[in-house]
Amino acid sequence: MKYVWTMVNNLKLKISYKNMLFLTILTLAYAFIGAVVWLLAGKYLFHDEQWLLCFIGYPAVFLGFYGGMLYLYNHDFP
Repeated sequence: MKYVWTMVNNLKLKISYKNMLFLTILTLAYAFIGAVVWLLAGKYLFHDEQWLLCFIGYPAVFLGFYGGMLYLYNHDFP
């Protein structure tokens, strides 16, 4: 998260746009990671594509969005 925030913070944007961009990137990254995990392991263990939505959705929402929100709440802005 710190690496993503450093990249976003170096852009010349308003702080509110930086926050939205950070959350968007983090949510999409965790959704991609969930999809990759499903393609590698879940595809053979769970034969239904509905599980793909679970593997994408839960990490994206809980780790990406809520984790990013907690990071932003604990982060001191200049």
